[in-house]
Amino acid sequence: MFETQPLRSPSPHTSTDHQIPGRALYEETMDEPRPTPSVSSLRSPGSPSIMRRLSRGAMEKFQSRRKSSTASTGPVTRRSSSSSAQPPDDDDQPSDAPPEVPSSLANGVPFLRITRRKRIQYMFSIDAEKGTLSWDSKTKKGEISIDSIKEIRVADDARNYREEFKISAEHENLWVTILYTTEKKLKGLHIIALSKDSFDQFVSTLRRLLKYRQDVMSSLSIPGEQFVHVHWPTYITKEEGEERLSYEGVEKLARRLHVNCSKTYLRQKFTEADVDRSGFLDFEEFRNFVKMLKHRAEIVQIFKRVREVTAPREEVAVEDETLSLEMFKGFIKTVQRQSIDESLALKIYYKFVDEYQRFTVDSFTDYLLSSYNAVHKPVEGELSRPLNEYYISSSHNTYLLGRQVVGDSSVEAYIRVLQRGCRCVELDCWDGVDGPVISHGRTFTSEISFADVISAIHKFGFISSPYPLILSLEIHCSAENQMKMTEIMKSTFGDKLVTSPAALKLLSLPSPEELKHKVLIKVKASDEENRDMLGNETFTATNGTSESTETSQSEDNSGTEATGGNGIIPRRRKPKSSGTSKIAKSLGDLGVYVRGVKYRNFSLPESRTLTHCFSFGERSFNSICKDEESLSQLENHNKRYLMRVYPSGFRLTSSNYEPIVCWKRGVQMAALNWQTYDIGLQMNDAMFSVGDRSGYVLKPEMLRTVKGHHEAATKLHRRKFLLDVISAQQLPRPKDLKPDDAFDPSVEVELFTADGPVQRMRTRVVRNNGFNPIWNERMSVDVSGPLFELAFVRFQVYSTDGSVFAVFCGRLVNLQHGYRHVPLFDMQGEQFLFSTLFVRISVRDE
Repeated sequence: MFETQPLRSPSPHTSTDHQIPGRALYEETMDEPRPTPSVSSLRSPGSPSIMRRLSRGAMEKFQSRRKSSTASTGPVTRRSSSSSAQPPDDDDQPSDAPPEVPSSLANGVPFLRITRRKRIQYMFSIDAEKGTLSWDSKTKKGEISIDSIKEIRVADDARNYREEFKISAEHENLWVTILYTTEKKLKGLHIIALSKDSFDQFVSTLRRLLKYRQDVMSSLSIPGEQFVHVHWPTYITKEEGEERLSYEGVEKLARRLHVNCSKTYLRQKFTEADVDRSGFLDFEEFRNFVKMLKHRAEIVQIFKRVREVTAPREEVAVEDETLSLEMFKGFIKTVQRQSIDESLALKIYYKFVDEYQRFTVDSFTDYLLSSYNAVHKPVEGELSRPLNEYYISSSHNTYLLGRQVVGDSSVEAYIRVLQRGCRCVELDCWDGVDGPVISHGRTFTSEISFADVISAIHKFGFISSPYPLILSLEIHCSAENQMKMTEIMKSTFGDKLVTSPAALKLLSLPSPEELKHKVLIKVKASDEENRDMLGNETFTATNGTSESTETSQSEDNSGTEATGGNGIIPRRRKPKSSGTSKIAKSLGDLGVYVRGVKYRNFSLPESRTLTHCFSFGERSFNSICKDEESLSQLENHNKRYLMRVYPSGFRLTSSNYEPIVCWKRGVQMAALNWQTYDIGLQMNDAMFSVGDRSGYVLKPEMLRTVKGHHEAATKLHRRKFLLDVISAQQLPRPKDLKPDDAFDPSVEVELFTADGPVQRMRTRVVRNNGFNPIWNERMSVDVSGPLFELAFVRFQVYSTDGSVFAVFCGRLVNLQHGYRHVPLFDMQGEQFLFSTLFVRISVRDE
């Protein structure tokens, strides 16, 4: 059970107070030595929200372009994958005004919009003030927010879409694909310019405007005075030669910067800044107003406490409070529990001092918001062990963007998961009219060309990670199309494709390091190879059946449940193909290191061949785990051999199981529906989306070796997880709230472990404040069991109506101790650019 307590005197369940942390924040004394891990270490009325969400890939590109440390006196931060940070370049500072939109684009320029059924000419226009891209014809209109745009692809980068819609290559230089998000899913807008001039003008203007709007949002977190200089010219009024800012201008600025506080609070700060009681703010008063807006009372209290504990008695009384280098190093070592060498400490300290070389409370705030103080440890994986000793980031029904019964199949789905670090993707192969296609058989899902998918995999497969990529083939097509598939893969991947083992006698599977930039095929052996190699345990073994490893008729080899039928009338395809297919020898030969084998028994010879891989649907897997003897055999099997588990076909909305159920049994490939960002995929991100993001994570020793298992069983493992939920910064306003509705956030914390039930705790509600709500609530929980590596914590931020609108999930062993800002993600897994939770994390051995 979570034990919870406020960090000050008890408060009512709801509050509008801006509470600040008291001495209880320091109950773990700063003088007590601790083990230290090493560190390499608004919108205007009627316009759409400027709160920008970015995918992980887009986030990294944006951070690289900005070269920003995220250090700021503002209330928000961006997560960086880098362990260091640099100040923004002068050229990257937000401009004073939005980029000029040519009058032709403001009035409308003709483009052809391409869909699966139609090619219609629309007039496309860009509204810089509203931040929208719209199009209309005589019969139809459409509009998207520029802030919802994830990527703008042109020319060869959008080739797969052009070919999918069967548009000739002569239009490649005029083709634009705009990927954007809606409340529920990713969508694509595909258009063709009628001239090169309109193409260039449209793409360059849209990209400049997108960058500007991102920069405007980031400007609230610009250090020092730059924020004032950026926004003052935009919102002032000029009367009799005097520049001043009205309260209405302040309200407009607050809306545009997503400052979701009550009007009472905003008016209060305006009045405090208006020292001459004129009803307006001059430039100096506006500077003070911005300083009040950025003020972090909770950090001020922490700063004072750090001084009290670390400073000599004679220094505490100094009015101009600062931290010395020694005090800063004491805070890093004792509170943050990080070891830090002298040169790095010196570098960080002087990076954040002010112009007078003082480390002030503003310096302290900048540091806490910077990437130097990231919530994740700088994890570097060990990738020289055999393949079977790793968890592998894996996708199920990769081709789907939506539900598995009626969703769209798209090449984009493969691109997205590969950009996010997935290392095992699924290809469900069927006979199409013009050759092999990818689709979810006997459902209402659409289909895509096998060749297009392979081309996209070749292009994007090793951008996020250089480590081996596994293609899990589910075969339902003819021998002719299987041979076409083989040729397509060989010609596209070239020497990246593994076609033969590295040695005749394998004592173990090769490591991810040995297989860098290699493509592995997971497929069953052909009947001919089954006969030739039956009983040969050097490389492979199969059971001699003609069934594919997974079919759309049965969830897995035991046939316990349906995966594709589900009562759905099969959709017609040409030519008609059977549910399962015999494997052609040319294709079966590609199953070199990952040979799909039908499970019959863990004691049979095929269960002990080095390169075999069993696949189970989650229901069959759970059924095996209920039997004590079978469970023991399964866990021993997974210490040496590969296994893949995938979601039940009865999950019609493409929801996910919790992969921790598979990971604690040693399963390497817990395949998930990546189109659904639920707790399953959130855990997967927490496992794989940190550190080197290789897509491979070494399993705990007790799940890799017999010795490790026995040693873990003899030890008593008890830990105390302590968490202070202090505050939040610049929360995005939920879309279902009207502009005048109260915004009352609260936070729920959940702890998931391998050895016990989920434990939950909920903070109180803070009324009408999404800008800087403060909770200051502490919780503690005992964590027992040997698999602490499989403990996860999830934060969910709730809105007024009780719905979740922001989330973060982290693996405890990857989280740094001390005061950290936790990034938040929307319910599609896209990171809110500047929304964070401020927490204190501690784990103690009992």
